[in-house]
Amino acid sequence: MKTTHTLTLALAASLLVSPSSLADDYTGWQDKNPDWGLVFSDDFDGNVLDTDKWNKIDYVTWGVSDWRKYQSRDDELVTMNGDGTVSLWGKYGDYTSQSDPTGQNDTYACGGIFTNKTFTFQYGYVEVRARLDCAKGAWPAIWMMPTAGPWPQTGEIDIMEHLNYEGIVHQTLHYNNANGGKTTAGTVNASGGSSAYFTSVEDKADFHTYGVEWTPDAVTFFMDGNATMTRLTEANNPNWPFNMEDNPYYLLLDMQLGGSWVGDIGDIGDGVAMTVDYVHVYSYIPEPATATLGLGALVLLAARRKRH
Repeated sequence: MKTTHTLTLALAASLLVSPSSLADDYTGWQDKNPDWGLVFSDDFDGNVLDTDKWNKIDYVTWGVSDWRKYQSRDDELVTMNGDGTVSLWGKYGDYTSQSDPTGQNDTYACGGIFTNKTFTFQYGYVEVRARLDCAKGAWPAIWMMPTAGPWPQTGEIDIMEHLNYEGIVHQTLHYNNANGGKTTAGTVNASGGSSAYFTSVEDKADFHTYGVEWTPDAVTFFMDGNATMTRLTEANNPNWPFNMEDNPYYLLLDMQLGGSWVGDIGDIGDGVAMTVDYVHVYSYIPEPATATLGLGALVLLAARRKRH
């Protein structure tokens, strides 16, 4: 997720089955992959956000890029619903956000949560079940960022982004190409090579699962348990960041409004939300792995070997 999104499409095949049937049939990653073990989980039970797992994305520390200029820690923007879900809102009202730190009237503000200080990992499978509201200018996202390094040298993994009323979701990698970035792929992308796969989400009002399997050999995106795109490690690209040594990532879930990619904000009424049912992160058990606890951060450093 960044200010300007330019996508190099890898459309080897279309997902032609009904998304609703996929969502109904899919029961979860571990049912299909019993050799994988859960290393991070939140089912959002109860009425209070688990701050041992999440922090709210704070407007103070993030600058003014498109996705974060309306971020706010206001309680109304991250709501535990008491039914095993959390909603991340974009609203209009008297809020304190990056674009208006004084909290005056008529301010857009958006909620988000991340694990930058509580959970980081390298390699594994991430799965999030979520439902997306639609509106002009709405931009919900599920994504991953590295803990260090300038963007995009150490990469970015966008598990799901949705714009406006679109019938597709965007699943994207951001990184530098073999020439060190500054590439043109379809349209100018000054920050480096990107890959995306569009998957149909005709029934946007329903819950769907979005996932990514990240190994030293490949990054594979999923929707409702079905692979949508695999990007193999680029052996001839010295700037490929997704198998770099000691390059752990953290998770971000957020709603945003407006920007150069999604466009202007329309009428959002009482607000728009991404409602999340669960977040699960798995590690492949037969591979040796170590978990290190310290200062509230869990860092999973999985082995760099092939799984098979």
